[in-house]
Amino acid sequence: MARHTALEMEAAPAPQKRQKKVSLRDQAYEVIKGRIVSCDLKPGEAITVTELAEALGIGRTPVIQAVDRLMIDGLVEVMPRKGVVVSPISLDELMDIIDVRLLNEGRVARWAAERIRDDQIKDLKHNLKDMKQATEKRDVDQLISLDREFHRLISTAAGNEIMTELLSNLHDRSVRFWTLSLNVSDHNKRVCDQHSEIVEALAAHDPDQAEKAVREHITAFKSNLVENLLNR
Repeated sequence: MARHTALEMEAAPAPQKRQKKVSLRDQAYEVIKGRIVSCDLKPGEAITVTELAEALGIGRTPVIQAVDRLMIDGLVEVMPRKGVVVSPISLDELMDIIDVRLLNEGRVARWAAERIRDDQIKDLKHNLKDMKQATEKRDVDQLISLDREFHRLISTAAGNEIMTELLSNLHDRSVRFWTLSLNVSDHNKRVCDQHSEIVEALAAHDPDQAEKAVREHITAFKSNLVENLLNR
C-alpha cells in the first residue's frame, strides 16, 4: 500500500472534479498557521524548519517559504540560535488588534449591509445554525472555524478584497487570544447571540445597526479576553 503524507491526503482533489493545484508552500502555510491560531503551537514555542518539514512530510524549501509568509503575518519570529519561534502574545498586542478591528470592521459591516445578496445572507444564517450546534457540543475547533468563516463572509459581502485580506490576518491573530479563554460555555452562547444580531441587521440592509452590532461584538470579545487573561 502506498504511503501518503498528511498534506497529500488533505490536498487530494476530488476524483471527478478538476481543481486548481495548490502549491506545497501554500499547503504548508495553511497547516502551520492553523496550528498557531489554535495554539497547538503555543506562543513563545521554539520550532525548527526541519521539525515542521518532517511533521508535514515535505521538503524544507516550501516550509521556509511558508515561514517567511507567517513572519509577514506577525505569527512567527526568527531568532538567532533559537530558530523559528511562535510570536508571543501580550495585552498590548490585543489592544492594538482590537482598535484596528473596531475601526475597520465597523466600516465593513456598513458596506456589507448595503451590498449583501440574498445568497450571502443565507450562507450567514447557515453558519449561525452550525455555530449554535457547535456551542451545544462545546466543539472549540469547530467554533473557531465557523467564527473565522462568519467574519470572512461579511468581508466578502462588503466587496473589498484588500479589506478582506487585512481583516483575515487580524482575525487569525486575535483568535489566538480567544483560544486561550474559549472554554466558557456562557461566553460561546453570547457570541452566537451577537452573531445573530449582526445577521439580522445585514438582512435588513441597515448599515447603522450592522455597524453597531459588530462594534458591540468586538467590544464584548475584548472584555471577555481581558477578564480571562488577567485571571489566568
